[in-house]
Formats: sequence, structure tokens, C-alpha cells
Amino acid sequence: MERGRLIAEIVKQRIEILFYLAQDVFPKDPELAKHYAKLIKELGKHYRIRLPKEIKRGICKRCGSLLMPGASASFRLASSKGFAVYKCLNCGAELHVYYKLRRST
Repeated sequence: MERGRLIAEIVKQRIEILFYLAQDVFPKDPELAKHYAKLIKELGKHYRIRLPKEIKRGICKRCGSLLMPGASASFRLASSKGFAVYKCLNCGAELHVYYKLRRST
């Protein structure tokens, strides 16, 4: 395995570990969870690695806090438009996630 791929795999594993640690520590210490989320974003940027969807959707783009529905984020379905809305309760930023397939005409 070449060196670049090996480094990328190690960084991906560290990102996943940090995300699960952030989820575990969030109820006890939200600031530490926010710090972990910041580290995740920095690792992804530094090594130019695309974050997995579940991790990218779990971090607020504006303030960097962990989005936990019911605790730090509200969740609702905009069923007529076909997307779910996560709203950060810290800064008010919204994340729209489409769940309906778009029809091609």
C-alpha cells in the first residue's frame, strides 16, 4: 500500500473515532464535543479527505457544534418539499437533507 493511501486510511479512522467520542461525551461536556468536532474538520481539511455523510451532517457548518436532535438541534420534516431540516439551537443555522429522489424529466 502506498504511503498516501495509508495516511488517508489512518486519518479516516481517527475522524470516525473522534466523532463517536464526541457523541459519547456530549451529554456530559458539550464544549469538549465541540472541540472534537473542530478537530474532525481540521483533520479533513489538512489531509484533504472528504468527510462521510453521517459525520458531515452531524456537525454544524456555522458554529461547529455537534448536532444531536433534541439536545443541540431540532429536527423536522418538510414533507411537501421532500427534505428534512436540522436546525442548530446554538446559532440557528439550518441543514437541509433531501430524502425524496428527484425525478428526471
